[in-house]
Amino acid sequence: MKPWHLFWAVAAPAALASFQLPTDDFGPRLAQQLQRFYALASPEKVYLHLDREAYAAGETIWYKGYVTGAAPLPADSLSRVLYVDVIGPTQKLLMHHALAVQEGGAPGSLLLPPNLPEGLYTLRAYTNWMRNTPDYLFSRVVPVVAASGTAAKATETKPAAAAAAVQFFPEGGELVTGLPSTVAFKATDANGRGIGVQGTVQDEQGAVVAQLRSQHLGMGRFELQPAPGRLYTARIRYAGGQEATYPLPAAQPAGLTLQVQERADDFLVLVRRKADAGQAPTERVTLAAHVQSTMAYVGQAEASTARPLEFTVPKKNLPAGILHVTLFDGQQVARCERLSFHNSGPGAQLRVQPDKSAYAPHEKVTLQVSAQDAAGRPLAGNFSLAVTAATAPTLAHGLDIRTALLLTADLQGPVEQPGYYFAGGTTPSTTASRALDDLLLTQGWRRFVWKSVLANAAPDARYPRELGPSLSGRVVDKHLAPVPGATVSLTRLRPMRVHEVLADEQGRFTFTGFSGQDSAAVRLVAQPAKGVRHPQLLLDDNIPAVSAATGALWPWAPDSTRQGFAGIQKQVAAYQGKSILLGEVQVQEHAPQPLQPDNRRIYGRPDVTILTKDIPGIATYQNVVQVLQGRVSGLSVVGSQGNVRITMRGKSSAESTRLGPALQAASGAGRMRPPVATEPTSTTAEMPLLLLDGVPVDITLLNSVPIVDFEAVEVLRPGSTAIFGERGGAGAISFLTKHGNPNYVAGAEPAPGPAAVPPLYAPPRLQRVREFYSPATGATAPEDGRSSATLYWNAKVQTGANGLATVSFVGADKAGSFRIVTEGLTQQGEPLRTTGQFRVETRK
Repeated sequence: MKPWHLFWAVAAPAALASFQLPTDDFGPRLAQQLQRFYALASPEKVYLHLDREAYAAGETIWYKGYVTGAAPLPADSLSRVLYVDVIGPTQKLLMHHALAVQEGGAPGSLLLPPNLPEGLYTLRAYTNWMRNTPDYLFSRVVPVVAASGTAAKATETKPAAAAAAVQFFPEGGELVTGLPSTVAFKATDANGRGIGVQGTVQDEQGAVVAQLRSQHLGMGRFELQPAPGRLYTARIRYAGGQEATYPLPAAQPAGLTLQVQERADDFLVLVRRKADAGQAPTERVTLAAHVQSTMAYVGQAEASTARPLEFTVPKKNLPAGILHVTLFDGQQVARCERLSFHNSGPGAQLRVQPDKSAYAPHEKVTLQVSAQDAAGRPLAGNFSLAVTAATAPTLAHGLDIRTALLLTADLQGPVEQPGYYFAGGTTPSTTASRALDDLLLTQGWRRFVWKSVLANAAPDARYPRELGPSLSGRVVDKHLAPVPGATVSLTRLRPMRVHEVLADEQGRFTFTGFSGQDSAAVRLVAQPAKGVRHPQLLLDDNIPAVSAATGALWPWAPDSTRQGFAGIQKQVAAYQGKSILLGEVQVQEHAPQPLQPDNRRIYGRPDVTILTKDIPGIATYQNVVQVLQGRVSGLSVVGSQGNVRITMRGKSSAESTRLGPALQAASGAGRMRPPVATEPTSTTAEMPLLLLDGVPVDITLLNSVPIVDFEAVEVLRPGSTAIFGERGGAGAISFLTKHGNPNYVAGAEPAPGPAAVPPLYAPPRLQRVREFYSPATGATAPEDGRSSATLYWNAKVQTGANGLATVSFVGADKAGSFRIVTEGLTQQGEPLRTTGQFRVETRK
């Protein structure tokens, strides 16, 4: 039977009137509910373009964050704040930055401390709105080797031992007796890496019914038509000669199957049905296919056991991306699902062209960047450009802006070698296309569940979209119950200004309008409400939890010649032009952990620990700095009448820090969460670094916390602060509060008295954008301040209405080949990438 159908590239309710609809309205309702979901959820995606793919300790990671929405991709998203985290090899959060998003882009930089331990680091990027779907935060692994001339050892987290495994995925979801099906499989080692396998599929009598052999990264497929009453087993042989057997999923006696075949102009969808005894001979089924928010096809027809039912999903006007095909049964329940990929073919093109193929040392280099659509018309866009030494380590088939925004951003779990599937650009090879289809047969997709969408369930929106830096939280009573309607006051001290908001039904409040560069602290307090004399404030934590289950996996291909840190160190030595001492690479079964795991500590074991519970009369102290006095050798605290000076002796000299007046708080005060900050308001290399629950602060914020709120003070001498880089050159003092302890239970202590002084809080801050150093044309600079691996970085390359942009910079002082990588988004939201090269030659 020929199905009725409606399809469009951009869903529009008015288009429904031009089709003869069936008696039920399920098809149109699917399209309407899909549009409603994406209008409410409006998913966002993030990608980080890095200047390089591997680094040495002490170098700077230059990057640009791209923030965009679901397809069709608008060049500028609604969120205006991007967060970037650095997670260490032992899954500890090391850095957290907030950046302003303008025109869909957020440039930034990360300075790696020179003594940073060697290992695999993870960069994680997201907006606050993306935290509502935590499985879809952007992340990429970055190897960091020891600085040249050191012998640091690499520590790589090794997961618990586990046998290799093979998983089987019937196309559409289930095998049905008597119906032909495609079965995909994926073989992985103990680390989750794809590995090659081959074997046979046999029934319980030993008869071989199918042969199987993996094609790419352990993935492949075979055809199977289950016979009634038969059970099937796969006999697998691994590359090393080991053998194993795995049972296939049992076939259902009745049901529906789904097969998708890509053709030149469309996707052919075959639906087969087998009825159980007593079931009607036919069943009305509905097929829906969409790419993100674009409904590509909705059709209905009667499925019977006589012959396959064919649906045709046209490609015309369909955006590039993952095509999600769902089959609903006669009860309007989703029964089969299948992912496929639509490559829109030759589209927009990005090019970069040097004005010369070769340059003299220190000669001016000019690059022209051009963007055009498929018809050759100019395109305006926002791009970033990196020029690096050709000897700098590169990752074959690594992540780029196209693979990230069109593929991996919509898949659950890591994708190995994502660049392989787009290696041919807009026209990938047949082998790559087949491998991509195998990937989508075995990889998960769960932006939403149709059952919830059809039930009008609202998407999770506990984390609001940020149009700028904000300070938010909840007002609760001593039992942690919300206090709706409570008044929350925020006082700016310089100049004095008071702002008030009312908490909503859940006790939530939000203050906005911060510039992101404010350094003056603010005072935050909840006013007494009906029945609650002393409401408490619980500020939101804008950092998602870091999973400690598994560490980052090596991002290079298993058969790569660059595998191992020693290989990268050799390349680092090559582009730095220095001899190095290669460190021994060791893999530890279990990475060392602090005595008491605590996310507030990114350092190791402190040199001195002071517990406030062991100090008699701690409540009589005027401020927490007094706790240090006389308790740490080599550290002295002097001062009177609020003027305090800390002196910490280093290896050869004493470093002094002059601190401002200390605020006083009454004993017993302090049921509020301690202040938070994203970076110190003022710090130099001569000052001991002051940390409050792991966050750099100044003395004003530190002393605004009531003394009874502290649980410990930890002192790190200068030799123990390598993780902090230059900021920890004079040592560090970490102040830990009871409220910041992950095991702290609010409401377990007496409420504050009326004389309590509300603490001060650091306003939300955005990272200041640093400019990549580039010497002036014609200047002589023996050591011109640039990393010898990254010759040039520009995060603000914009093509105008003519589709052109020009950048110029001074070339290298030494001969060599250089690689150009340009990535970004057009104003229409299409991700583009291109590469180029040039040489610097010494003239004879």
